[in-house]
Amino acid sequence: MTHPEPTPSWLRERYPGMFTDYDRQSVWQTLTTALDVWHLKQQRRQRYRYMCRLTLDTLDTCTGQTLHDRWAYFEACEFPKWYAGERQSVLGNTWRVGINTLIVARLVLPGWPVLFGTSMQQFITWLPESDSLNHQQTRLQHAVASLSWAKHPIKRSLAVDHCMKLLLVRGYQALEEIHEEDLATGTGPDGTNYLGVGTDILDGALCALGVFARTPRRNSSRRRREEHLSIPDIVAKYAVPEPFHAITLLYLETAVTRLNWTLGYLQQVCLSIATFWQYLRQHFPEIGDPSQVLPIHGKAFVDDQLGLARRSMPDGSSDSLPGSTYGKLVNVRTFFSDVCQWATEPGSPFAVYAPRTTPLSRQDLSRREFEQARKRVAERLKATIFDLERELPKIRAYALQHWVQTEGQLQAEPDNVAATDAEADAFWNWALLELLVQSGLRVEEATELTTLDVLKRRLPDGRLYYLLHVKPSKFDRARLIPIGDGLGRVIAEMMRHIKRFYHTDTVPFCDRWDYTGRKKAVRAPYLLQGLGHPSVISDEVIRRRLRILSQRAGAKASDGSPLILHPHDCRRMFATEHLNNNVPVHVIQALLGHATIDTVMVYAKLYPTRLVEEYRKAVRGVYNAIHGQESLRNPSAEEWAAFEASCSLRDMGTHLCALPTGEHCPRGLVCLGCIHAQPKKSAAPVFRRMLASHERELAAARQRGEPAGQVAARELEVERIRSALRRAEELAGDVAAAIEAAAERGLGASAELREED
Repeated sequence: MTHPEPTPSWLRERYPGMFTDYDRQSVWQTLTTALDVWHLKQQRRQRYRYMCRLTLDTLDTCTGQTLHDRWAYFEACEFPKWYAGERQSVLGNTWRVGINTLIVARLVLPGWPVLFGTSMQQFITWLPESDSLNHQQTRLQHAVASLSWAKHPIKRSLAVDHCMKLLLVRGYQALEEIHEEDLATGTGPDGTNYLGVGTDILDGALCALGVFARTPRRNSSRRRREEHLSIPDIVAKYAVPEPFHAITLLYLETAVTRLNWTLGYLQQVCLSIATFWQYLRQHFPEIGDPSQVLPIHGKAFVDDQLGLARRSMPDGSSDSLPGSTYGKLVNVRTFFSDVCQWATEPGSPFAVYAPRTTPLSRQDLSRREFEQARKRVAERLKATIFDLERELPKIRAYALQHWVQTEGQLQAEPDNVAATDAEADAFWNWALLELLVQSGLRVEEATELTTLDVLKRRLPDGRLYYLLHVKPSKFDRARLIPIGDGLGRVIAEMMRHIKRFYHTDTVPFCDRWDYTGRKKAVRAPYLLQGLGHPSVISDEVIRRRLRILSQRAGAKASDGSPLILHPHDCRRMFATEHLNNNVPVHVIQALLGHATIDTVMVYAKLYPTRLVEEYRKAVRGVYNAIHGQESLRNPSAEEWAAFEASCSLRDMGTHLCALPTGEHCPRGLVCLGCIHAQPKKSAAPVFRRMLASHERELAAARQRGEPAGQVAARELEVERIRSALRRAEELAGDVAAAIEAAAERGLGASAELREED
């Protein structure tokens, strides 16, 4: 049989007729008695009896002493012929009726292939109300209907149908007997996945009924989940030779305690160490103890790994050695360095394993091949940063524009399920991108954020500010990130969408599986949840959405190839933008959680100091040519006081800037769309000319077929100009006069100062 056989103890109790000697008359009598109590019309009951009689005729030809044996033979040999259509000449298109009737009457225990492609809900509905199967189906239907996030009726129906088939295949009588492994994907007779669409809703309904003491999971999460491996399992997994088994086990256990390594990094280090031990067993079999390892053995291992890397290259060149080779050697060097250091501690268990000197040093890894590999990485990073600086604004503009459009459609049709799904999809594309760009978080750190990580603090002067607490991830370092206006809006919008998804007033607690540590994380009100399903958004979903978003925006690299946006690219742009805005390097290190300041300096090398200084000299020369040396002198006390008085309301030509004196302008004086910009009524003709010009360019861009991200950026600029024009035209006469007078006073004060001087 293709289905797993239940334990005989309860199988014989629930299906007693399957294990007795096959007697057609006894089976027929049981079947007709069951059909008589079903809610069937007479004509349908007669037809079902006829189809069951034809099915029993086929069972009579099957080999086996019991009904259980004959049904197993039928599933293995006869059913494939029926499924292929060889029996349709006799049974027509209703050949499944007899099979389904035998199954629902609980005379046989079916396998998944037999139930593939057919619905069992109607058959179960005809059962008496006292029947346990009918009762369980009713319970499940009510539970599915209570799920506010499950809106599609077809998926709801499939969820109920999948569960009923699961009860029949496993021989269960109640929903509470279902286990986690029962929701694994089944396979139909043609290789198609049996449990697919609707299984997530089924999982949610079982959680709502209390069958599973957790929050719902996605189908991919149920398939990918792995059990937490212990350190002895990891050592055995990578086949560490027996003489070196004890030191490897001791080192990994100590490293986990002292350094708080994740499971993924632990396996990576164990693989590197196991490779070194296997190399020793093959080339230096006389080495039977870790304390006997010498520098000559370490240098030979480096040469061996470089040779393997060269041979793996298509042209045998060392100019393109993979970075994994260098990482493996670094892990081995770190292993011996830690062992030798920890062995010096009083009473250390590493003392008996430590070699006389460290077999590998930093100089042993200072090879030309590795230096070339580092240079290639730096060049690729430099090219990537330049491409991102050019294309990321287009991607962000496209994501924002798409969300605004879908939100408008949802407001027009609030009850439209398709519009709701489209708006949620577009929103999360925008929110995930903006969260990573404006916070500089690693993708695994973003998935761990909760509402409890938003901290509220008060400055000594009474002003409130908010901080985002980032949990320890890489190298076990927690940190705090100030929440500005942009990041605050993203977090607030995510909370609003999560509450709307669940129809609640608070962000609910949700379970999360830590794929990095291969363990269950704590239940918490996570910020990244509710993307079409009541579960936490995984890092793979974030990567896939950013990739699709960059493709839809039409982002291109400098060589014309498609630019694929990765989550870590957003982190690189965060560091680069802060460096460009003269944020101190040690502050960026604290914001990003880097181990050393050298990591931040990788981004600083992209913008050399000499390049910046020479550019400043050129700009200063142009400024002097226009304004003269007089503009560089220090102002007097009266001039400075007048400047401070007028700076709170700066005249920008077409508008006044109401940004408070001394505040940094985050928009770099790009005023359109800024909340501090107040347009003048007299500037309305200028705005009209600007709007007409930009609309012409937008139409031309669409005709030229420019990338979607660039078109979205143009559309955003048109909307900003249109908003400024609308605000200028809506000004009342007295307000407009006051604005013009304020601008004239500012200009007049400047003129008086020049005359007095």
